Amino acid sequence: MSKKSTKLEALHETFKEHEISTKSIELSDSLIKEIKKHADAVPDYRHPSYSRHLLGDIIMIVFFAILGNANEWGEIESFAKKKEKWLRKYLELPYGVPTDDTYRIVIGNINAEHFFSVTVGILLQTVDAIITLSGKESHEKGILSVDGKESRGSRRVSTRTGEVKALQTLNVYSGDYGICLGQKFIEEKTNEIPAAQELLKLMDLRNTIVTADAMNCQKETASTIIGSKGDYVLALKGNHPLFYEEVKASFDEVTKEKIKKEEGHWFRTVEKEHGGVAVREYFITEDIGWYSEKGNWKGLKSFGIVQKSLKKANGDIAEEARHYICSIKADAKEFERAVRGHWGVENQLHWQLDFTFQDDKNTSMAKTGAKNLQIMKKIIMSILRLVKESYKISMKRIRYELSLDYENETERMLSMLDISSIQKALESTGGSSLK
Repeated sequence: MSKKSTKLEALHETFKEHEISTKSIELSDSLIKEIKKHADAVPDYRHPSYSRHLLGDIIMIVFFAILGNANEWGEIESFAKKKEKWLRKYLELPYGVPTDDTYRIVIGNINAEHFFSVTVGILLQTVDAIITLSGKESHEKGILSVDGKESRGSRRVSTRTGEVKALQTLNVYSGDYGICLGQKFIEEKTNEIPAAQELLKLMDLRNTIVTADAMNCQKETASTIIGSKGDYVLALKGNHPLFYEEVKASFDEVTKEKIKKEEGHWFRTVEKEHGGVAVREYFITEDIGWYSEKGNWKGLKSFGIVQKSLKKANGDIAEEARHYICSIKADAKEFERAVRGHWGVENQLHWQLDFTFQDDKNTSMAKTGAKNLQIMKKIIMSILRLVKESYKISMKRIRYELSLDYENETERMLSMLDISSIQKALESTGGSSLK
């Protein structure tokens, strides 16, 4: 079996090797029906006497519309009107399609978390099944990145109550699958730290490295991760001033030269970046016995530093160093995977939410509406991430192209994540089949 660093890479390589694409896949609507089943199961808070449109229909219209390049309630209404005939293949629509106010009010008052977790669960199972079918395996630990995001458009200034904070979301992103696994919306009078701990307590972290920025470099967070059978690589900065200065001082030039000579404790990369060349050196050591409070950080095994030197086109050199505390052994390549994996939550999740799905322009007055619209966008983003390699274009362009021929292309795209269709495609090209 070939070894891949992530499940997402294994999935994309399977598509490539067996020439599986939207043009070659056998059409199937089983994934649509499965998602619809769970949309129908979302509890309906509305009184039956005042409910014209079926809740499952409303949720699925939002799902289809976001996939088809709609970002706001008005765009969702326009999409539904244009695609009503096609929507009736899967939805009942006893009173036609709803107005934008209906989507805003109804979606703004449901609990979308369960629908999110179930749908994401379906996608994770699909990826695992396809990898099993193809005979590929990923043997590396998965990287889970914890980081917060602000939806700037939701900030308000009220003459009566003063400023209303923007919607704050703490996300847990799997670089292994390329999927957001969960989120916790942060109340105005709280912060990320307890939110991260609560969210991580709910997760199975076996064979996983959790990464987080300095805000979440907390003793309780480390304890939570270890208690859930995971490992951690946590950024260390000035919010722990004495600890930070001690670790920083421990990586002097003599120590770094010594680490370089220890097998597997040092790793170097050279890459083009921002019009220049970036050199990164990764140092990690288990020589931490000198730290007097070691026992207060559960699972602590090593300290790491990433030293970056960026030589710009004009000859200028910019240098920086970042420090980390880790529960992993001194393995520089694994350390590098964890550090770089954390970038995924910013580059692949938060940036995509703003650039591709216009989350920063979400001006919904109702926070719950903004939350649930963001949740639906993350579901669609997960689907696009899984099939993106077959299109060879950006997610933004995929959504645009879907909108041009939605009726045909959507069914083909979602068939790419249907197990029976994939199995037939693999068998037709001499691939493995499920035993």
